[in-house]
Amino acid sequence: MNILTISFIGVLTATVSLTLRRHNPEIALVAAIIGSVLIFLSVILNLNSVYETVKTIFDTASVNSVYVAILLKTVGISLLTEFSCDCCIDAGQKALAGNISLAGKILVLVTAIPLYKDVLDAVLSLTGST
Repeated sequence: MNILTISFIGVLTATVSLTLRRHNPEIALVAAIIGSVLIFLSVILNLNSVYETVKTIFDTASVNSVYVAILLKTVGISLLTEFSCDCCIDAGQKALAGNISLAGKILVLVTAIPLYKDVLDAVLSLTGST
């Protein structure tokens, strides 16, 4: 899906949501979330080429494929967290959005721990501390 289609879906969703908000705010929220999900999915479905490119770059540089997985997982967690937070803020649930944001940050940290360990091991081996 190209940016013109995504932009059209976004503008159409915003127009429908604003029109419905006066008469039925619940349906307006559902319409906004459906439009957002459509845009999000259209972008996610195009990420396969990004994965292949990143994997090729890491393979060329002889980097462990575990690092590619960590990179892509943390990016995925960040994108999904941002999307969820935005939906919650639109629904008027700012506290819930803050909790989701905190959970996303913690999950990124947990996902990246093997990378931190490898970097620390490399630094310690260079300094002769191991």
